Amino acid sequence: MSRSVLVAEDDRVVAYLVEQVLVEAGYAVVIAEDGIEAIDHLRDGPDRFAMAVLDLVMPRADGAAVLAAIAVLCPQLPVVLTSGYSEDYVRSRIGEAPIVAFLAKPWRPEALLEIVSRALGPGTPT
Repeated sequence: MSRSVLVAEDDRVVAYLVEQVLVEAGYAVVIAEDGIEAIDHLRDGPDRFAMAVLDLVMPRADGAAVLAAIAVLCPQLPVVLTSGYSEDYVRSRIGEAPIVAFLAKPWRPEALLEIVSRALGPGTPT
């Protein structure tokens, strides 16, 4: 099974932090700087990702739009949604779209790793 994580995050500092945390834990990471780029990566190879970590607010297409694309292209893909907004606000934006976890910004690297490991199950890098 793939251990690649698609990370859609428009803030380069946050994207770099996510990448560093996950790569150090043994995951491969593909960064998308906005929602359209994330959707393009999913279209190019929906089976190449084990999960996605999406920011809610991004240019060109937000996290809700990426979630809608995931529902069509790879509905079994686990998704972690991150935002500086409250979880209630995020839920109001994404409706019934399934996510495995909401991670409020700012988050601790340990919290990200715990969520990713839990979502991917046994045998994931730690």
